[in-house]
Amino acid sequence: MSTGGNIPPSFKVPFPIPDAPERITLPELTSLAVSLLRTCFDAFQRKPGAYEAALSQANWWHFWVVVAASSVISAVTSAFTLAALEVQFAAAFPGDSVNMLRPIVGLIIAIPVSFVAFYAGCYASHWWATTQAGGRAALVQHSYVLTVVWAAENILAGLATMALTFIGLAGLGLLLTLAIALYALYVMAGHIGRLYQFAELSRTWVTAGVMVVSSWVVGFILQALLI
Repeated sequence: MSTGGNIPPSFKVPFPIPDAPERITLPELTSLAVSLLRTCFDAFQRKPGAYEAALSQANWWHFWVVVAASSVISAVTSAFTLAALEVQFAAAFPGDSVNMLRPIVGLIIAIPVSFVAFYAGCYASHWWATTQAGGRAALVQHSYVLTVVWAAENILAGLATMALTFIGLAGLGLLLTLAIALYALYVMAGHIGRLYQFAELSRTWVTAGVMVVSSWVVGFILQALLI
């Protein structure tokens, strides 16, 4: 509720999240999201100090803000991509009509699915690292240093696919998305290596791979069930 003047109204965080403020304004939330996303893209580019910055920011409030920002942006780009494909298919096959309900439904479903997929991927990866590979790190640290990279991957892949689909190069968009994902896996493996210091390099790659595969599988299954 507003306190008068030019102070924007604040709202209560709808779910209990550790480290979250009791109330926050939309400008404060936007500023925080932009700041955290900047760390995401710094980490994705492997800038010096980006890993340390991510580790210092690791808490569940920041995790969910990054997940939310990434999920919303990737869901919106996905909806526009689907809309462009609908128009292109209708133009290629005159008997088909444009179905704009599909992008809208996809947009609504994609955001909660992305939330679940992010957390499931992090949880599965942490389980592997700590129970099968002998690592020792808190779930929140593990989740955050991976999520900053994967969030940037989601955003960049979504924007690239949307842009290429708009100009009729959807196939190239899929290939570029795969390339971005493979690069993100490489960066995530570097973060895992620094966090756990595994003696065997294979454990580092498997831990990062479990995150990627688990999040993809969970997201695919949920979308298949809901759409």
